[in-house]
Amino acid sequence: MAHIVTCTFCKKKFDRDRLPFVQLSTRKFAHRQCFLVEDEKQKKIEQDKTELENYILKLFNTDCIDGKIRKQIKQFIEDYHYSYSGIHKALIYHFEVKKGSIDKANNGIGIVPYVYQEAYRYYYTLWEAQQKNENKDVKDYVPTVKEIVIPIPQRKLRKRKLFTFLDEEVEHGQ
Repeated sequence: MAHIVTCTFCKKKFDRDRLPFVQLSTRKFAHRQCFLVEDEKQKKIEQDKTELENYILKLFNTDCIDGKIRKQIKQFIEDYHYSYSGIHKALIYHFEVKKGSIDKANNGIGIVPYVYQEAYRYYYTLWEAQQKNENKDVKDYVPTVKEIVIPIPQRKLRKRKLFTFLDEEVEHGQ
């Protein structure tokens, strides 16, 4: 007798007698591989959350994260679909790279939506540069010297047309 069940993670149907599976609850099953992948994702998310919280504790020089910051983090994740690592990198970008003032933060991280895209572009260009230069050795680089000679600016003298009333009389008189 075949026991056809649906994987909780990939939503595909499979026979639990033929494929390795994990039973999540009495009526929920998952492929073993899907479960392992999802488990790794959850561990990464928990690690990113811990790193973000540790950074916030260090940033505000406190020993606990207050409700205001927790609410802001929850809002950023639910409303803006930010990740914990994205919020963390946005805070690093604003406070360490751009030298933003912690005093203006008002014991919160409300600056994140305003700097998130800029921080994303910053880290993305760093990643692109790293990928581009990954196989290159600094010792092999020989800079090309280009000498540019800027000529001394010459002052252009305009000849001024002198105006006299005599020229008008000559024109009207003829």
